[in-house]
Amino acid sequence: MNIKKITFTRFVVLLGFVILLLQSCASTQHKSIKAWEKNEWQVVKVDKTEEPTWKIFKRNLKGTDFLEYKIEGDIQSSPEACLDAFKNDIHKLANGAEDKKYPTYTISEESEQSLTTYVIHNEPFPFRNTELSIRYMFHDEANGSKGVSWKESWDDSYIFSSKKLKRVETFRGSWSFTPITENSSYAYNSVQFDPKGMPLWLVTPMVSKFLKQGLEDIRTTSK
Repeated sequence: MNIKKITFTRFVVLLGFVILLLQSCASTQHKSIKAWEKNEWQVVKVDKTEEPTWKIFKRNLKGTDFLEYKIEGDIQSSPEACLDAFKNDIHKLANGAEDKKYPTYTISEESEQSLTTYVIHNEPFPFRNTELSIRYMFHDEANGSKGVSWKESWDDSYIFSSKKLKRVETFRGSWSFTPITENSSYAYNSVQFDPKGMPLWLVTPMVSKFLKQGLEDIRTTSK
């Protein structure tokens, strides 16, 4: 009888250990799935028309505090026309900044493959005005796609920081235009940034508005 009691007790202890082990494994697996999902694209906004003309996605960049958002949609223009519209917009912004208090948009370097700008944004009081140095790099693909990617370029700018301005250390993104037909393209625009602790309920609407406006601008000016 005592032997049976001892055997039963050992069985109960072993069973409890197995249950705890399985719960621990399940919890770890659940956390791993959640972490994996954070790094996968998630739809956050879709055009509400009957035939959606754009979709916006977001994800966490693995191993960083950065978020990445992207918008996808078709444009009724060729990749060449889309990229030309993007370049023309930069020149238009630079030419329109001549009479302002600050050199709010200056092209400091330009070639066939790249373009570098220095930008000062006038921010509302009491915030300091912000400054950016951005290098755009243009590229062609064998399938006829055109694209541009950009990132901060402070190392090459030789611009000394100013106490009056808040420097934007990181600013990255890209546009890609892939041909569908002779006069239509599939467009993809992504941006990457550190939200600095800002809540998603505030970040997502702001970035979504920025992405939608960018796509609409290319659609209009590339015609």
